[in-house]
Amino acid sequence: MRVETLFLRNFRNYHYLELDLDPNLNIFVGANAQGKTNLLESLFFVATGRSFRTKSEEELVLWGKESCAAGARILHNRQSEKLYVTYQLEQRKKQYFSNGLEVKKSAFSGRLHVVLFTPEDLTVVKGSPQTRRKYLDEIICRISPLYAYSLSRYQHILRQRNQLLKTYREKIIASAELASWNIQLAREGAKLIAKRQFVLHRLGLLARLSHRKLTGREESLAVNYQTNIAKEILPKTDMIEQALLQALRENEKKECRVGQTLIGPHRDDINFTLNNKNARLYASQGQQRTLILALKMAEIELIKSECGEFPILLLDDVFSELDERRRHFVIENIEGKVQTLITGTTAEGMNAFKKAGKIFMVQRGEVKYIDPHR
Repeated sequence: MRVETLFLRNFRNYHYLELDLDPNLNIFVGANAQGKTNLLESLFFVATGRSFRTKSEEELVLWGKESCAAGARILHNRQSEKLYVTYQLEQRKKQYFSNGLEVKKSAFSGRLHVVLFTPEDLTVVKGSPQTRRKYLDEIICRISPLYAYSLSRYQHILRQRNQLLKTYREKIIASAELASWNIQLAREGAKLIAKRQFVLHRLGLLARLSHRKLTGREESLAVNYQTNIAKEILPKTDMIEQALLQALRENEKKECRVGQTLIGPHRDDINFTLNNKNARLYASQGQQRTLILALKMAEIELIKSECGEFPILLLDDVFSELDERRRHFVIENIEGKVQTLITGTTAEGMNAFKKAGKIFMVQRGEVKYIDPHR
């Protein structure tokens, strides 16, 4: 998978941009607040339909304009396709286009795959369980549209059940209405837990291999899914559903008292351990950075195995923070096979890449190619 050309119109601080990218390596340098991250954000927006920096999509529209658009001409499965996402400020409406034809988001998703690595990714290790659940859900949604539907369906059921608990409290205990919501929540929740366990197991194995190479076999990484319905991994969806339904029944009185659902995949977590120690509690910042880097390399391989093509790698101001050992590890794993976009204040430390690429200077929303031979 390759992005041949990036198109922007009134996106962040870009009035208009049409940028041809190198199939291997693209380095964007410049001072802070010039628009480097905006370029990676726009490609992420095309791939996912959302920003990784803000929930307020109004911020994506250039000041004084009524709409914005981000697009990419991509090459995947040996075919060329032009993708566009537009956002209308007044209607707060997004539209998705493939080769000029409007399509639904469900049909648009999965046409472009990206893996993003930013300094904020350290929160996956040291942050809240919600951050780790979101991280895993986003990975699975990229490779499984059915999971995205189940997740949306589960969240809807959860909101309805919570509203019921909050409104009626103890009055609803052992009622037929609550029992009905329990069955629905258990059914959809079991699908989520089963898929999470399956994907995280594969991701964990790949990350473990990468981590061993990164640390010279001095540290051992383990990634485990933690559910609040059973201590052991339940291998089948129907087993998970029964365990979840039983747990809901057992906690019914408590949930009615507090007015919210305490059991289910919305309360689960991911546990990272280094040499059998909890990484969230005991890992240094350097160890956490290595762990995340191993996870990102695992994401790349997971998407390749699921989709048949390598995703695009987006490195936002992180390469300069890696030591020489980690830099070389990244290069060995991506060079020549994964198209990469890197941002940084300078190109220092990036000359370790052997294959030719492009270096761009970004200044006040303008991007200029730097000819290395001049």
